[in-house]
Amino acid sequence: MSRVFLTGSTGMIGSNIAEQLVEQGDRVRALVRAGSDAAPLEAMGVEIVRGDITDAADVLRAADGCEYVIHSAAVLGGQTQVAGEHHAVNVVGTGHVLDAAAKVGATRVVQLSTTTFFDAKTTPLTEHSPLDPDPSDDPYTVTKRAAYLDAMRRVDDDGQDICIVISGGAYGVSSLPERSMVAPSYNARIAMALAGEITEYVGFPIPWVYAGDVARASVVATRKGLAGERYLAFGRPGDVGGVPWFCNAALEVAGSDKRVTEVAVSALDDPDVAARFGPSLVALARKQFPSPFFVNDQTVERLGYEPLTLHEGLARTIPWMRDHGLL
Repeated sequence: MSRVFLTGSTGMIGSNIAEQLVEQGDRVRALVRAGSDAAPLEAMGVEIVRGDITDAADVLRAADGCEYVIHSAAVLGGQTQVAGEHHAVNVVGTGHVLDAAAKVGATRVVQLSTTTFFDAKTTPLTEHSPLDPDPSDDPYTVTKRAAYLDAMRRVDDDGQDICIVISGGAYGVSSLPERSMVAPSYNARIAMALAGEITEYVGFPIPWVYAGDVARASVVATRKGLAGERYLAFGRPGDVGGVPWFCNAALEVAGSDKRVTEVAVSALDDPDVAARFGPSLVALARKQFPSPFFVNDQTVERLGYEPLTLHEGLARTIPWMRDHGLL
């Protein structure tokens, strides 16, 4: 039994991480902001420490005595992005987590990240892909890239044991159902498509993944990961497509005849159209991508990674959403 410090525990991936850690017998301590509902986490046995990731003292207090750290907290890329908020959480907050892990002598940090600043224009994305020499300048991409570079500097210069788990487009069940619908949630996009509130969307390849599978990769990486390595916690190679494709797959599983069409890239030259989707999505829609989009052999071998297919994941998610009144 080990003690694990977890950030982002009220998020969809984070709540699944908490549940899986508890199920395998670990003691979990989660940093949760004041006012956030943590009752489902407490019910499963998670120790809650109230505080904010932007406060170094709060983070250090929560990390004290923990052997492993899983850093899942982040401000995500959505339609509206505030650069200062992204920097405070994704850069400064991540620095506090890594500082605290070093100070308490944590064995390993598993840091969750994103695909948006890696170069996968002409060759498939892998665990060894270089950084994009011309990354997007939206706040989400800029701050997540900075956090990744800081982590790798600490690995190289300080010998800190940090590995990176990169999530695909995550959807699925959570012990905090309402939180799983907070924008820019893909669960919310399923609900909106079923309600006819999304009829068109920008298209770019996303490796869809069931949230529980990202959680499993993160949990396994605490024991089997290696310092400085990246792991691609995506779904199956064939389950890559745009948001319209994903929504249509969900609509089919749900038994709906509604469908979502893809917005042409040329339409994004219209400022009003671009504003509907936000800078991160517009930048992705304009990028070039390879086929196949990814190859994650190292993740499969190192972590024994076996994700659900998209159909299997949606077949679990749609009934769960209905049971919890989310559809």
